[in-house]
Amino acid sequence: MSKVERITRPHMKPLIGPYGLAEAVRHGSTLTIAGQTGMTSDHQIVAGGLKAQALQAFRSIREIIELAGGAPENLVHLTWYLAPSQRSFMEDAIDVTAARNEIFPGLVAGSTAVRVAALLTPEILIEVQAECAL
Repeated sequence: MSKVERITRPHMKPLIGPYGLAEAVRHGSTLTIAGQTGMTSDHQIVAGGLKAQALQAFRSIREIIELAGGAPENLVHLTWYLAPSQRSFMEDAIDVTAARNEIFPGLVAGSTAVRVAALLTPEILIEVQAECAL
C-alpha cells in the first residue's frame, strides 16, 4: 500500500492553529488539491473581483502541482465553487474560464462549476479544487 504524502507550500501561513490541514495530498500517482481561493499566502483577499480571485486560486493550484513534482498538463479535473452573485452564472463562468486559460493555457481537463450559498467569508468569490495524475 502506498503512503499518503501531505503537501503544503512552505510560505503558507496557517489559517487556523494548529493547522492540521494540507493544501494537497498525494497517494500513489494521484494528487488531490484542497480548495484554493482568491487569498494570498498571508490570507489577504485579492482585490479586483471574481477574475482576480480566480487568477490567484489558479496560481496557487499551479504552485502546488509544481511543488509536488508535476506540471500543468497533469491536471485531470477542476471543481469551481462560485459564491452568490448579481451576475449570471455564465458571466461568472466566462471570467473564471479566462483566468484558467491565462494560468493554464491550452489546458484540457474536466471541469465542474457549482454556485453555492456561501464560501468561507463573504469576500471570497471562488474556491477551486483540483485533481491531478502525476
